Amino acid sequence: MKVALPPTDGSGSQYGSVQPFKAAVAGILLLCMVIFGTGATHTLVSIRQHNTLLEQRTYEVPWSLMQLQLEMGRFLDAVRLLHADAIRHDELLLRYDILWSRTPILLSSQLKDTLSERPDLWLLIQQIEARVRELEPRVQVLAPGSVTYREILAELSPYLEPLSRTVTATMHGNVRFYAEYDDAYRHLGQRLYIQIVGLFITAGLLLLLLLRELWRYRTLQLHDPLTGLPNRFALQRRMVPMIEQGMPFSVTVLELEDFTQHHHRFGFEVADRLLQAFSRRLQQSLQPHEFIAQFGREGVVVVAKGVVELEEVRAQLSRFRQALRTKEAIAAHDFYMTPMIGVVLYPADADNLVELLARGELALELCKRDRLPYVIFDPSLLKEISRRQTLARDLPAALDSDSLSLHFQPMVDLRGGDCHGLQVLLYWHHPGLGMISPAELLRVSEQFQLSERVFLWLLNTACRHLQGWQGLAGRPLFISLNVPPALFRPGLEHRLLPVLREYGLHADSLVLDLNENTVMRDAYEALTIMDGIQAAGIPMALADFGSGCSAWGYLPRMPLSWLKLDATFCNGIERPGEPRRQLEALFTLGQLLQRPLICSGVDHRGELEVIRGMAEEMLVQGDHICSPLAAVEMSDWLKSRRR
Repeated sequence: MKVALPPTDGSGSQYGSVQPFKAAVAGILLLCMVIFGTGATHTLVSIRQHNTLLEQRTYEVPWSLMQLQLEMGRFLDAVRLLHADAIRHDELLLRYDILWSRTPILLSSQLKDTLSERPDLWLLIQQIEARVRELEPRVQVLAPGSVTYREILAELSPYLEPLSRTVTATMHGNVRFYAEYDDAYRHLGQRLYIQIVGLFITAGLLLLLLLRELWRYRTLQLHDPLTGLPNRFALQRRMVPMIEQGMPFSVTVLELEDFTQHHHRFGFEVADRLLQAFSRRLQQSLQPHEFIAQFGREGVVVVAKGVVELEEVRAQLSRFRQALRTKEAIAAHDFYMTPMIGVVLYPADADNLVELLARGELALELCKRDRLPYVIFDPSLLKEISRRQTLARDLPAALDSDSLSLHFQPMVDLRGGDCHGLQVLLYWHHPGLGMISPAELLRVSEQFQLSERVFLWLLNTACRHLQGWQGLAGRPLFISLNVPPALFRPGLEHRLLPVLREYGLHADSLVLDLNENTVMRDAYEALTIMDGIQAAGIPMALADFGSGCSAWGYLPRMPLSWLKLDATFCNGIERPGEPRRQLEALFTLGQLLQRPLICSGVDHRGELEVIRGMAEEMLVQGDHICSPLAAVEMSDWLKSRRR
């Protein structure tokens, strides 16, 4: 079985308690790096200072003293040689100049700090310099055989022995200094070694932590944080090489039936745990040649390598259903996970990734729409895609040219028969595809982001007709329009009121039909939107009541003017049985909620008589009351009802 990341109970374990710990570890490692780095820098500075001092002790001062001793001996030898007339006077002056140049070096600022630590040596050098400078006049006039040479020798010779002792003592002192500095260097070297090793270790650990986090982020990028399954990016990386190699495989798209209803009824936590259980069971049922990935928020995709025969596909689907067969207990609720499945095959149904996934989604959509166990994609389904694309392409031009037609179905009082309102239905006679029903127009406009434009055109056209019909029925009329899900958002009333004012209509001349699934998609937000609509004075009706996923706790809080029953509840009520009992139960619910009802789908006289026996006041509509009428027929019908 192909195993992905293990599913988690929620995103908190991945993003909550783990991150502070990792941040603390990273902070400690970074602090250690700073400490080791600072210590290593300080140690290197100390080593440099030791090197400077060592150079002064071992090179500059001893060398200068030895040079001074050597040049002093050479000068005294030159004096003796000149006395014996063995050298010229110029050579003696050269020796004197060299001797004279040695003492300023020792007394310079560069060596002053070193020599100042030994006052006796400093005093000796100063005395030597003074004697050398005092001898200059006598040296310049010294001649062979002159007795002055004895004075010169007597002046400088006494300094040779203390100078020699000083050089010897300095060399012995340097030997001890070397020993001390060897220990200091050894200590500094060990400290520097420890600090550098510590710096590299902490840097390595920090790098490993960083690489681990990068790997984690990469894993999160390729996996869904809720279920732990590979996401759509990982799915693409898995499928593209198979397509490039021409390897046949099947793509199975699965979603949980009624997941949205569970989400609204039980909340996010229960719904998330249900989705995790759904993904986990499918993952556990996989075989080695199958790969599972998250597809969107609610669905998963299973790619099965080498599965191209319908028998193999059916066996796979049976295995999935068997894995989901047992109930799942979550928060004291028992759930039975029924999957909705769409299947597409490569390369039989598509030869690229985009078309494969699009056709898999189409098969899943048809499975959900028709409530089938599964749908295996068939090329004939492409006709429906082509049809929708054609309608979407031609619909804007039809709106601009007023090629669409409106029909109106009256809603009358059950007892008196007075017409209260008109249900607006939109038809389109397409030049190539024939008559397009309102339901198909709604699906196309929603799918291709045209619902707002269609709704506003519908509202403007219906208001223009209603403006001329007011008064014909003997009472104010309203028009009833279905609100597309995409248009049900805050501020909707600000788009509607200007249109009503343009035609001189009151806000209650328009009734908005809100689908149950649209309202319950986010009940809290829906209440906010509906409060704004109510504040504008526009009535609302809950359409298809009884067939959606209404949460009964929210219905009493919603500012609804009517509950409009789904048309299917009138089927089969002429005879006693389950359909009639269901309708009676809905009437009772309407009374408990204290909301008037609109009963749709009254197509036969027998249905109307049964309804009259169940209720006293409500609005009814259907073919028995009046079939949908074109705008040109509506005036005559209203006048005839008034008479």
